[in-house]
Amino acid sequence: MAATAAAQVAAEEPEYKHNFEAFYRMAKYPLVAASDCSADMKQEIVDVCVTACERHAADVEKCTQVIKEALDRRYGGPWHVVVGKTFAYEVTHECKHYLYMYVGGTTGVLVWKL
Repeated sequence: MAATAAAQVAAEEPEYKHNFEAFYRMAKYPLVAASDCSADMKQEIVDVCVTACERHAADVEKCTQVIKEALDRRYGGPWHVVVGKTFAYEVTHECKHYLYMYVGGTTGVLVWKL
């Protein structure tokens, strides 16, 4: 009886808790972890970051360069960009010009204007 109860509980748990591939399929949307930008600016920055990360998934340096150039053109410089799988940060930024997000579940993107 205990074995059937455990099997039933395991069957009720979402698949992504047991399978990382299922998690990555589920996490295709961008997740904004922190931001103080206006709603319009946030959406435009998310679009730029997602496009750059999808086009240059294998080349992180190219990805950061594309994001920085796009944000410098749209909102004036200097914007700073960090893209990577694992990093910690503490930054000083201009008010209303900071965004930290995840693309594809594992790639972190941090952008801020100083």
